[in-house]
Amino acid sequence: MNFMSLAEKLVLFKCYLLLFVCFMATANADEQSKRWSIKGFGSFGVTGSDTDRIGFLRNRTQTKAVDNNWGVTTDSRLGVQLDVDISDSLHTTVQWIARDHAGDFFEQNLEWAFLSWRPRDDINIRIGRLGLDTFLLSDYREVGYAYVWMRPPHEFYANIPLSHFDGIDFAQKFVIDDSFLTLKLQAGYSYSQMHTGLGLFSIKAPIAGLNIVYETGDWRLRAGYSYMHFLSDVPSQELVDAVNNPALAPVYPGVSDLSAALTLEGTDLHFMSVGGAYDDGIWLGQAEASYMETDNAYVVDAASAYFSFGRRISEFTVYGLYGLSFSFNDRVNIPAPSVLAPPLLGLQKGLNQVLNFNSIDQQSFSLGVRWDFYTNIAFKAQWTHFWFGDRGAALWTQDEPGNIPSQVNLWSLGVDFVF
Repeated sequence: MNFMSLAEKLVLFKCYLLLFVCFMATANADEQSKRWSIKGFGSFGVTGSDTDRIGFLRNRTQTKAVDNNWGVTTDSRLGVQLDVDISDSLHTTVQWIARDHAGDFFEQNLEWAFLSWRPRDDINIRIGRLGLDTFLLSDYREVGYAYVWMRPPHEFYANIPLSHFDGIDFAQKFVIDDSFLTLKLQAGYSYSQMHTGLGLFSIKAPIAGLNIVYETGDWRLRAGYSYMHFLSDVPSQELVDAVNNPALAPVYPGVSDLSAALTLEGTDLHFMSVGGAYDDGIWLGQAEASYMETDNAYVVDAASAYFSFGRRISEFTVYGLYGLSFSFNDRVNIPAPSVLAPPLLGLQKGLNQVLNFNSIDQQSFSLGVRWDFYTNIAFKAQWTHFWFGDRGAALWTQDEPGNIPSQVNLWSLGVDFVF
């Protein structure tokens, strides 16, 4: 049995085991002290664009893109959460979300399943499946009702395929006058699956991070750092085997030099982010910026940021949103085969796709409105205009790499709710 198959089974086994422990603890708790609740959230949305040359994805874990044929899977989802207070200091939470996600439908959509222990009011220790706490929306990224837009800002969040990990975190809160400062450490194992043009890609990596949150008055500020070490490789083993084939040397000189660029396993990723949010009940603003650094050519260095502003007018909120994301990688020179045979030309095209069309060069501006027309239900409408540069549109699906429009309009309508 190979390591990857074993890792997948161990992750799934841990999820089932934790669920069993949670429910057994609930069943054995004293009836007088047992306190539990079931909550839920969901969204139903329709989305479409004005092009059929590239397809829009909410983030890179989705499998069904939308273009000028409108679709409902992009922003539609349904989540349920069980919370149980076992005692004054022990708490369990399980959250599962039905949504479009690559890979195993049950395992990948199990977002939270953890045991929480509060030995003191200012300390919280959790173990199990936890949310990746690296950005402002970490605790409610999938809860559309919790934010004003149709979806989290695309340039910043679409390139983050990880939302949970299996491990432990430790948080301590400090009171400073009328403000609060929270420090959190987290460590564990991340297993996430995403769809690529080369097939299903399973990200398997140890992960560790540090986050700082400062809250005062109407402000909330955050800074974070996360580290990953990839144990899985890119879904292009056929290309790796091909470029390393000694028989190719006479007819395709220099192609073997690209082998190292096609390797992800054993490389590192560093993700740094800062952000802040302001909300006084009438005016609201939010901004985040991040930088991702890697030492491989498949997951390229990138910087992303967004700024959002809004105004509440009775039950309506109008807002604007600007985002941008750019990759920092040099174009790889793919040598041409000395024999122009179709298999060799196909190999050249595949190498070019993997190494030169995995970049992001995107900006967007959005206008939208949110209407809270009923208790715990909100209607949203959003228009977004995207601009693309020459470096690529890796956050979108592309039938023909490089054949991207310079501009795209995207329209979205939806309803968010909590219960």
